[in-house]
Amino acid sequence: MSLPDAVAAVSESHTALVDEAAPGLLDGLYLHGSICFDGEFFAGSDVDFVATLTRRPGEADVEALRRVHAELGKAGPGPAYDGFYLLESDLAGSPEAVPPTPGVLDGWFAVGRQCDQILVTWHELAERGITLRGKDIRDLPIHQDAAALRAATRANLEGYWSSQLEALRHHPREAALPGAAEWGGLGAPRLHHLLATGRLTSKSGGGRWALEALPQHREVVEEALRVRERPDGHSTYANGPARRGRDLIALMADVIDDALATRPAQ
Repeated sequence: MSLPDAVAAVSESHTALVDEAAPGLLDGLYLHGSICFDGEFFAGSDVDFVATLTRRPGEADVEALRRVHAELGKAGPGPAYDGFYLLESDLAGSPEAVPPTPGVLDGWFAVGRQCDQILVTWHELAERGITLRGKDIRDLPIHQDAAALRAATRANLEGYWSSQLEALRHHPREAALPGAAEWGGLGAPRLHHLLATGRLTSKSGGGRWALEALPQHREVVEEALRVRERPDGHSTYANGPARRGRDLIALMADVIDDALATRPAQ
């Protein structure tokens, strides 16, 4: 597929810098996340990568990768470039079995368990991953477990999202922000979609699905899609940000309750 210029530029810089800093280390480079869903990439979207290495990185390799991401961070404005490094064989097993790996999030490089080192990433790679270097992603044996993915999704709603909903209730000014509408108005429905349909989708895909599944919350879902896809567009909440916060809280509460009551998709 044809990549947006900003995505192509950062990924090409990444591979060139790794090859220079640690020749022979980088084996494969793959993208996952929203860009894999019909090229869905908007201003402000992150670029999510998974890189496979030819060997388990030693101290010198880790320091070389640290320098690579420091250099990428100097490139100036551009999409956030987040991801981690592992062996190809790690993808054949559970993400929980992968040892501590080098990775970067929001420009912060560290070795440990990376936030995207989870089962949904494995499923995204297997079903929709984009190959930039190395073996075609479709030829890699990638671990998938639909039942475990549903269980993890339910746990995410019951734990993280429920706690975030309570936080928004206690901080209405935060709930009223446009960014909160995008984050909660698309993120929570995205998980509901998985439980209801058994299929992965993007943030925008979760929002479009919510327009049909939860029509009583149409205005705030459309607002969430506007913030993500058309940030300069007109907002129906321009004169009522507090109402946007209340509508977001109502949407998230219904999404969580309805999703947890949903029977697993067959």
